[in-house]
Amino acid sequence: MKRGNFSKKRMIHFGIVGFILIMVILIAILLMFRYHVEGEKNLPFDVTKINIISTAESDLKQDSKDIWHAKILQKNDVFFVIEKNSNYKKEDAIKKVSFENFQVIKENEDMIVDIYRPSKSVNTYNYSDDYKVQNALEYNGGQSTNTETLQINNQGGIIGFSVTLDNLGEYIFEENEKLPSDGRLLAKAGIKSEDINFKITFDLIIETESDHKFKANMVLDLPTGNILEDGVGSLEDTELENVIFKRF
Repeated sequence: MKRGNFSKKRMIHFGIVGFILIMVILIAILLMFRYHVEGEKNLPFDVTKINIISTAESDLKQDSKDIWHAKILQKNDVFFVIEKNSNYKKEDAIKKVSFENFQVIKENEDMIVDIYRPSKSVNTYNYSDDYKVQNALEYNGGQSTNTETLQINNQGGIIGFSVTLDNLGEYIFEENEKLPSDGRLLAKAGIKSEDINFKITFDLIIETESDHKFKANMVLDLPTGNILEDGVGSLEDTELENVIFKRF
């Protein structure tokens, strides 16, 4: 074989190999980009619903001059429904569900934002330091869901936390004055909606007994609804378009 023909064939061979390598790299990049955008498509457990209930409550006190004060606390109870994925054919169980890396984005710097774990049932909260979440909130998998002991059924359940706004001031009122016991108290105290609007971000992590870990970053706009006029606002999200889980 002539040297020229041999060199020509070798160049064609290198060209084909190079083309294949480029295509493999491009496909890998496209798959990585798709995974980044869409995340896991077949998790063993799914978050199927997020419910938020926003309102306010007050702590009533009488001072030495017989003047009544209503200290206002705005609160947002957040519920997560986690269910077994019927399309996931392998056996698995929840080992732990964690809420971590809480971050608050707010315009009113005077507001104090705190997060609390349930004290009894999933919708019962004691807003004392004993139940305040410091760094992370963890629910361990078990035979049943018991939010008081921070346990979720290892095949799914309803868990959550409460986010509060404090340092909103107080309303001074007469002893016989009838006060609303919900978000309308905020309007009565002269608080505007822009004074209480904020965002909270966090990571939701589902860890299974098969040592798989899935993490999704979530953003909640709080409070939900027009609580200054309606007293109570509620939101039910079953679409969860922005909830993207990834392995880590």
